[in-house]
Amino acid sequence: MLGKMVSMGFELATLPARMTLRGVRAAVAAPGDVGYFMRELRLASDEVAREVQQVLAAVDAEMTQKAAHLDPVQKQQAAELALGAAEQHLSMAAVNVLRALWLQLDAGRSLQEPGREGVVIEHER
Repeated sequence: MLGKMVSMGFELATLPARMTLRGVRAAVAAPGDVGYFMRELRLASDEVAREVQQVLAAVDAEMTQKAAHLDPVQKQQAAELALGAAEQHLSMAAVNVLRALWLQLDAGRSLQEPGREGVVIEHER
């Protein structure tokens, strides 16, 4: 009797996982669904490729026009300045992502722990 109860408990406990596995197998086994998924994936990747090509073409056209009067040394100096600016922007973006993550996590804690003081974040320029 005890063995049957343990067995039944195990069956009930693993039921959601087994149902999920069966559902995934059925979805993957259905050729129409996989074909639809592959078509959507191809369309999305083609769209991204087109957008990347457009951005590259726009940057190429812009920089060809703006840097036409610069000699190679000046272009190298401008490249170093641009890389420095990009590094600062990316570093600040990373800090802002961490701040947003911290705020999101703290907001969840604050909802659970009433009475905590708010946080003021200063913006760096």
